[in-house]
Amino acid sequence: MWFFYMFSLLPLFIGLVIWIYNKNITWQEWLGGALMGFIVTGIIHTIAFIGMTKDIETWSGQIVRVEHHPRWIEQYQQRHTRTYTTGSGKNQTTHTQTYYTTEHDTHSEHWMAHMNYGAKIDTKEINVQFFNEVKQNFGSKVVNGGKQSTHHGGHFDGGDNNIYAVHNGTEFIYPTTITCRFENRIKAAPTVFSFPEVPENAPVYLWPEPSNWMQSDRLIGESRIDILEFDRMNSRLGPKKLINVIMINFGLKDSSVAQLQQAKWINGKKNDLVLCYGVDVEGKTTWSMVFGWTESEIVKRNLETILLQNLISDDILPIIEKEIKTNYVKKDWHKFDYISIEPPMWSYVTYLIIMLVTQIVLWFWFHFNEFTKQRPRSNRYNNRYNRYYRYR
Repeated sequence: MWFFYMFSLLPLFIGLVIWIYNKNITWQEWLGGALMGFIVTGIIHTIAFIGMTKDIETWSGQIVRVEHHPRWIEQYQQRHTRTYTTGSGKNQTTHTQTYYTTEHDTHSEHWMAHMNYGAKIDTKEINVQFFNEVKQNFGSKVVNGGKQSTHHGGHFDGGDNNIYAVHNGTEFIYPTTITCRFENRIKAAPTVFSFPEVPENAPVYLWPEPSNWMQSDRLIGESRIDILEFDRMNSRLGPKKLINVIMINFGLKDSSVAQLQQAKWINGKKNDLVLCYGVDVEGKTTWSMVFGWTESEIVKRNLETILLQNLISDDILPIIEKEIKTNYVKKDWHKFDYISIEPPMWSYVTYLIIMLVTQIVLWFWFHFNEFTKQRPRSNRYNNRYNRYYRYR
């Protein structure tokens, strides 16, 4: 990144020379040109850095409350302005009149679900059928959820002004997922950790980005575990341990494929813990490998043993969950702040082109605008123009 800021000093020094020898350039214009150079540098630097390091991770949570918002009517005052003129000719006057009208807005009936992800709260609109299902599984106790929020700063004028809420009173889990952005310097400089290059035809999987907020795709190649129960395990672990557990069954493939998967995902997102294993023709686990970012290596080794010693089914999930609760420690991602990011070639080319174009246009305008070191050029031209036509 140092190249950008070293190059941005050129407009400062070149502009100084131009300002000294060119009487049409003012010191304000010189500093303006230098400032523009630093602004362009900052913008290109930011775009390149964000483009290389932006990434997403999956957070797990669960529905904690559903709400019924009945239909209601809001009355509010709408402000209007009207412009009109009076008189004519030199006596013409323009007036602006402000007036208000009483309006009504009907807010339609709808239902909402509230999800808790630990450090984040999210909401989704749902339908009445799902609301009733959640209501039944949460214990069917309806409480006062407050009053409807006005959209126009008005007041209630009809319908039902109450919100009806149902909280979870039974510990029934509706698992949910959400993706959140984070800065991934490792992705921008993967060679720091010496992950091998993955062949294009390698039998590895793409990272399971959630496509359904109520069901994940992080149970890969495995049909003996219920995805709902797997997601529920993540929903219990996610808000407390800040983890995203992924499980991959590679079938009859040997353990080298897990190393390729680790390289493909660059050891996973910052909260991923990936459980990989293979089986024989009878479905018995033959090997296991666990990778991911964590401060505790022992949790990986213990999980590898668990996968080898237990039948892969729903019954293994409580054992996995207990081990993660006991020994998993989230990686301190700030430990990677030392990694320097080398911008891609396109950013250098783009930067040089934009810098040259903006500086040329800017200094061209500085040279021919009305300002000089002595006085505005427009006054000088106007005086010459007036003297010429006065003597004629």
